[in-house]
Amino acid sequence: MKEIKVKITGMDMIQVKVEFSGLSRILAKANDMQLSLSPDQSYVDVIRMVAEKYPTLVGNVIDKSKIALFPSNIFSRNGKTVVMDEQMNDSPQDGEVLILLSLLAGG
Repeated sequence: MKEIKVKITGMDMIQVKVEFSGLSRILAKANDMQLSLSPDQSYVDVIRMVAEKYPTLVGNVIDKSKIALFPSNIFSRNGKTVVMDEQMNDSPQDGEVLILLSLLAGG
């Protein structure tokens, strides 16, 4: 019988930090969270994981489907660019910082 070895190491996972700001920080009662993702997971998976850990965000910041943000909320990637709707199925990069921003209107 042939032995099959499966190698699973921390190197196979990528690390992503989600920082909460504004409404998401108030509702989550947290500043941030660290996520370990497989390289094939997407921003949609990030939303799902955040929704599972912080259910108070669902219905306020995260859509009830738990796979999308409400339109007034976005991820800022490393404080430099915004993750657009058409990029939500893309995979985050190792070490990426996603800032969950609530865009508020008023004046």
